[in-house]
Amino acid sequence: MKLAITTAMTLAAFAAAPALAQDTGFYGTIGYGNYSADDADLGAVQLRGGYNFSEFLGAEIEGAIGVADESTTIAGVSADVELESSYGAYAVGRIPFSEKADVFGRVGYVSTEIKASAGGVSASADDDAAALGLGGNYYFAPNQGIRVGYTYLDYDDSVDVIDVAYVLKF
Repeated sequence: MKLAITTAMTLAAFAAAPALAQDTGFYGTIGYGNYSADDADLGAVQLRGGYNFSEFLGAEIEGAIGVADESTTIAGVSADVELESSYGAYAVGRIPFSEKADVFGRVGYVSTEIKASAGGVSASADDDAAALGLGGNYYFAPNQGIRVGYTYLDYDDSVDVIDVAYVLKF
């Protein structure tokens, strides 16, 4: 009886291994993110590179360059605000629902640089923050999909990022 159970468990493990192997490896994304703070909504092109160590656990790095600035009033003065850049690294936990869809959570650390100009004077500021996010992927082909996500950046004035991206698995 022990031999039959051991054999069945071994066969199940070998049968499951190819399915798990399909969910590991490198991936990249390109998309658009909306960075929303109390005073401004800024847009950025985002690039990500990641690696899935297993079906459930991965890591990714992210870079963003601002493309949509905003004019706003800060302390009664009209100012133009723009996202210069944002970079981050994340640990990613994933729960697959099917071969075509999964949800993820991520925790990481980001560094962001913002530039503001008013009345011919400009200033830049950069800051680092913890980041928490969640989202989902839908794969319309075996190695291509779309990603929707939300990330909370814990600066003194918190920033909410909502993004949509194209995903390519390598």
